[in-house]
Amino acid sequence: MGSKGATTLAALRIGGRVAFERLTRPKARRREDVPCSPGAMTPEWLTAVLCKEVPDAVVTQLEVKAASAGTHERHRLILTYNEAGRRAGLPGSIFTKSLPSVVTRMIGGFNGTARVEGRFFSEIRSQLQIEAPIGYHAAFDRQTFASMLLLEDLVATKKATFCNHTTYVSRAMAEDMIDLLASLHARFYGDTELATRYRWLAPYPRWFTIGAEKMSLEHYTRKAFAAASHIIPEKILARGDAVWPAAVRALAVHDSEPQGLVHSDVHIGNWYQTGAGKMGLCDWQCLSRGHWSRDFAYAVTAALTPDDRRNWEKDLLVRYLERFAEHTGTRPDFDASFQHYRQQIVHALLMWTITLCHSRLLPSMQPEATTLAMIERITTAMADLDSLDA
Repeated sequence: MGSKGATTLAALRIGGRVAFERLTRPKARRREDVPCSPGAMTPEWLTAVLCKEVPDAVVTQLEVKAASAGTHERHRLILTYNEAGRRAGLPGSIFTKSLPSVVTRMIGGFNGTARVEGRFFSEIRSQLQIEAPIGYHAAFDRQTFASMLLLEDLVATKKATFCNHTTYVSRAMAEDMIDLLASLHARFYGDTELATRYRWLAPYPRWFTIGAEKMSLEHYTRKAFAAASHIIPEKILARGDAVWPAAVRALAVHDSEPQGLVHSDVHIGNWYQTGAGKMGLCDWQCLSRGHWSRDFAYAVTAALTPDDRRNWEKDLLVRYLERFAEHTGTRPDFDASFQHYRQQIVHALLMWTITLCHSRLLPSMQPEATTLAMIERITTAMADLDSLDA
């Protein structure tokens, strides 16, 4: 069966399951249960997953508050505990990510990104010395594609402010982002443990290729170029047919150079700033193993205004290489790194063409204003740096 047929079959199966859940309203009560939606959580289930280290603690009440929706639905839980739970300082509020609808299960469940994010928080997060949320519990059902992720409520714990495409990223903020990425990429750089211990972590070329097939990425990229033609520089718009071959060529560095952890979705909307001024990174569902230039190119081109990016990009790359060398003892060559940066910008663009134009089986992942702003910034960088010929 081709990828299109498999996608259609999965949509039909998921549609039937979601309809069944909405009719029967199942509840999660045991630790091994996977809540199909925020409404399926119960005090019993939350007690089982949050209070395991405090045997006498009990969740006595919960309140669910909607937060936002995209590839997941996000909610905030307000929790009440008995006296033992309060004394233990268990979290009074939690941020949740779930897949209660057909479209969210198609993007997060069928594509496997929710499962990957859950395993990141369960198996890898504690090994990273970076500013990122704490994960309390991750549950995923391979049969129904339901998922529930319980995360630190960063607003409550760190007075975090989440960024978006209107956020002005100062030089200090950009440097802090670069420092975080260098620490992330260095932790497992060139370590065979990534491929052996964490077999669920796909190499970036495979991650890209499978996702591209499932979502018909090449087809929707062509549609997105037509839909966004008014904000794409003429130099890039005129060479739309060269984008896909450039993306395929850019995969080579992930096989030819040592691999490390790659976040893969470091656009400005996945960053936050704590009350203390530190930049942090969330939304780890696109995690893979590959070359660090993938993240560097995406973060710089999607977070900065074109003028700031032009003025700072080389300085930021020098800073990244310095921090990377401090962590690993290895300093990549600047010229080769700048070439990789130019090449990987194309992959940053493809995260947003599929956001602008996609199958009706996928959710609306971002507001159109955000998507167009990202496409404009990234294609402007491609034009400035001749990325299609890099």
